Amino acid sequence: MKIRALQPNEIESVIPLLLLAEPSEGALRWSLSHLSDTVYGLEVDGEWVGAATVRWQSEPNELLELGIAPERQGEGLGKYFVGWLVVEAERRGSSALTVGTSNASIGNIAFYQRCGFRMDHIRHDYFWYYRKPRFENGIQVRDLLVFRYALPRGGVTGDSP
Repeated sequence: MKIRALQPNEIESVIPLLLLAEPSEGALRWSLSHLSDTVYGLEVDGEWVGAATVRWQSEPNELLELGIAPERQGEGLGKYFVGWLVVEAERRGSSALTVGTSNASIGNIAFYQRCGFRMDHIRHDYFWYYRKPRFENGIQVRDLLVFRYALPRGGVTGDSP
């Protein structure tokens, strides 16, 4: 299992994984062009099974999209990937890593809390760009719930692994 930053010519190969996190391809491609500065791939046995986009150029840093192949979900790969990104944020000296998910994404809300994130704030009417109303778990997707993982200021100490 290996996580690494992808080269520009590799990004297209993980678009299907990123669309699991942001189902609007237009919104995803806009995010890739304007928000994220690094795309990471999670490779297992020579196959991309996960992908994430991160904005490191802001403080706090922000995990924008995270997708794990549906057939590999439930194996702990998402939690491993998030843990790796938290360590990377610490290494970069960030004060926190944030992530947002839809108000209707019950599984994601639980997942990020299991990963150690805490509810921080709500971006009301964030998903205005969906042309037709979208529903998950019988709830209309409207707001972005933002979670925060607080990091020790200044990043990792010399004693950390």
